Amino acid sequence: MRWGTALACAIAGIALAGCGSTQTPAKAVALWASPRGASLSEGVSTLLADSHSVHAAIIRRAGVKQLHTVCVELLNDAQGTNDALPTPDAQLTRLLSEAYGHLVHAANACYTEAASRVALAAADRERSAAIGLLIEAVLREEAVTGSSLHIPGIL
Repeated sequence: MRWGTALACAIAGIALAGCGSTQTPAKAVALWASPRGASLSEGVSTLLADSHSVHAAIIRRAGVKQLHTVCVELLNDAQGTNDALPTPDAQLTRLLSEAYGHLVHAANACYTEAASRVALAAADRERSAAIGLLIEAVLREEAVTGSSLHIPGIL
C-alpha cells in the first residue's frame, strides 16, 4: 500500500506536502517562474514593452489603425501570460491576475474605443495602474525566491 502511494506521487510528478516533499516556497515559485524557456521575466518584459507602445501611441494621438495594432498586441500578450496562472504563491497569483486582468481590460477598451480620446485616456490610466500591480508582483516573486528576475527598469 505504501509503495502504491509513493508511486502515485511520482507518477503525478507533483511535489506536494502530502507526498513528503521538502520543496520550499522559494523553490516552488522559482520553478514556476521559469518553465521550459517561457519565463515570468520574459512575459513581464513583453508586457512592459507592449504597455509602453500603447501609452506612446495614445500620447502622440496615433490613428485608429495604429492603436488597433498596439492594443491588440497588448491584449494577446496579457491573455497569454494569464494562462500560466496560478502560481504556487497566493499573493503572487492575486497580483499577477489583477495586473493581467487590468491590462486585458485596458487593451480591449483601447481597441474598441480607439476613436475616443476620453476613452483612451481612461484606458491609459488603467494600463498604468496595471503596470504598478505587475511591478508589485515582480517584487513579490523576487522576495519569495530571494533572487532578482533582472528585468530592465525594475530594481
